[in-house]
Amino acid sequence: MDYAIREERRDGRTMVLETLIRFESFLDPRMYACADYLVSAGLYTEISHIIQGWNDWKVENPSDNPQVTNRL
Repeated sequence: MDYAIREERRDGRTMVLETLIRFESFLDPRMYACADYLVSAGLYTEISHIIQGWNDWKVENPSDNPQVTNRL
């Protein structure tokens, strides 16, 4: 893979993670895989797409982490 493409994907994942952390106010371990998926699918250009993708991801990939499931 070309260096420029890797750099763009890394920047995209970072932007998605920052958006999700601001939206949820905490870091969920599932956010890493979701960010990679959204960037790979090209669904990271609009914040509304990122949030919708994350909400769908949470439904399809439930957490077994008690800190996430028991969050106030």
